[in-house]
Amino acid sequence: MHAIEVANVTKIFRKGFRAVRIPAVVDLSFTVRKGAITGFVGPNGAGKTTTIKMIEGLVHPTKGMLRINGEDAAFPRARGGVAFLSEQPYFYAHLTVSEMLRFTAELIRVPSSQIPKETQRVLETVELSRKTGTKIKELSKGMQQRLNMAQALLGSPHTLVLDEPMSGMDPPGRRLFRDLMELLRQEGRTLFFSSHVLDDIEAICDDVVVLQQGKLTYAGGVRELLDEGFTGTDVVTGEITQECREALGGAGCRFRHDEKRGEWTLFVPKTGDVAALQRILSEKGAFPRRVIPRSMTLEELLYQRKTESVT
Repeated sequence: MHAIEVANVTKIFRKGFRAVRIPAVVDLSFTVRKGAITGFVGPNGAGKTTTIKMIEGLVHPTKGMLRINGEDAAFPRARGGVAFLSEQPYFYAHLTVSEMLRFTAELIRVPSSQIPKETQRVLETVELSRKTGTKIKELSKGMQQRLNMAQALLGSPHTLVLDEPMSGMDPPGRRLFRDLMELLRQEGRTLFFSSHVLDDIEAICDDVVVLQQGKLTYAGGVRELLDEGFTGTDVVTGEITQECREALGGAGCRFRHDEKRGEWTLFVPKTGDVAALQRILSEKGAFPRRVIPRSMTLEELLYQRKTESVT
């Protein structure tokens, strides 16, 4: 059973006096594995937030089915143990941090006797313990996002659906959230989050779902996608003779010379034979200093996919 299943979902909005049909999501299907971190990426207007709202029951699909742990997402019981973090949360600005968390804990029916301990736990988790008496209107955007995450962690949900959780965060805050997500994964929680920062996706996600104009362009492992972007291997060696360069040129590699370091970098394309190159070097009395695989970044791969879909 999957934590989240989106099956052939289409969502069409109607706009203006003539009720023009605007498709936000078109025949979308993907799954989110239990206990994994799944990133959700795509340009603005790709349909990410609409999809997340449908998972959370805030918007109903025009057609198709969404399930959470095997339950139809249209029913509130399906969202038991599921936390949602909105990109643009609404807080009662006159409340303090602790008052807001207590209010939220009561809404999700945390037992009254456990609320003080539970609010303290989540405040410590997001490093907001020193702000308990601070009014929300006095918090920075990044601190409000920490409070947003603290709310999502109340009650120890088994699944977290997060819409741009690191929006407005400074570098220490981003590092904190990355570490927190990895800790939650180790505890067996499921995380599904959208982000425009692909470094975050590449650093912590097991899987990634990619949307373009409301349609799925990729769903699967991050590592498998990055493997598609493997371009070849750099073999770095010391000074080599002209005879050696001629032999290596015949093997199909390209050269780059760094006179200052006294090094040659030999690039072997992914279709080449690195072992054969190393044998040639050995025969000519030269030995590799470093062997460095070269790959496209996740951002480069997704841009390439976008370009290919346009052409």
